[in-house]
Amino acid sequence: MFVMTKIKLLIFCTLAAVCLLSCKGDNAEQQARERVSQARTLMQEGNLEAAKLQLDSVHILFRQQVNVRREAAALHDSIAILEAERTAAYADSMLQTLLPQVDPLLKKFRYEKDEKYEDNGQYVSRLLQTVSNSERCFIQAYVGDNRLTRVKSYYYGSTALIQSDLELCVMPDEQCNNWQGSEHHFSSDADGFHSILTVEGDEAIGLLAFIAANPDARIRVRLQGKNSKGKEVAPYVYYLAKNEKAALIETLQLATLFHDINRLEEMMNTCKKQLNKLQNKHIQ
Repeated sequence: MFVMTKIKLLIFCTLAAVCLLSCKGDNAEQQARERVSQARTLMQEGNLEAAKLQLDSVHILFRQQVNVRREAAALHDSIAILEAERTAAYADSMLQTLLPQVDPLLKKFRYEKDEKYEDNGQYVSRLLQTVSNSERCFIQAYVGDNRLTRVKSYYYGSTALIQSDLELCVMPDEQCNNWQGSEHHFSSDADGFHSILTVEGDEAIGLLAFIAANPDARIRVRLQGKNSKGKEVAPYVYYLAKNEKAALIETLQLATLFHDINRLEEMMNTCKKQLNKLQNKHIQ
């Protein structure tokens, strides 16, 4: 009698545990589906980040709910498609704004490329071409096909000055910045001494931005360096002409345009690849 009662009690407890687990499983599935539903509502309202957080919580909290997690993954892909389409549309609209600005600006530049030695051509202001300024000190800027910006400081004189530093100062307050770079020099009895200091990339952009921030100010240029025997020499000082400042500022504008257009084109290409991948995934 006691044994039968004990067996019945064991059976009852087992059945109760099974029912409890079943109810708990049903409750977990319901909670997971509620989160997916909330995510869908948030997506429809345009709150995509919050929607993705809800879907992520389904994968974290309800790992056993495989079917619901599949639904969550499919909805996450739909959000990714929507995001890519929005980004591509934004990039396209910005390109339609920027591209028409390029041609009018390019008319002020000359395109140079040595097909024998150069993989990339470059744009230089017509005012600052080397051939027109070979026997004076001046600052020149290039924007390359590869989106690299370079600034060159040219020194020309009867005495040697191998440039080590280029200093620009806004006068009369003497707010100064200093740049360094790679240097090349040569001389001849007929031509005098030439030194070229080249600043590239972000440093070149910073130099042009310094000039662009002070378009109406008098800007002093100080070239510092050594003679051919390695001894310090007195700096060479001159001032940027108004038309030279304008040409350098236009070069910065062109460099910025090229950079922004390139970034937007890369953004569109990335979005197209992502869309193709997601759409092919659901076709399969």
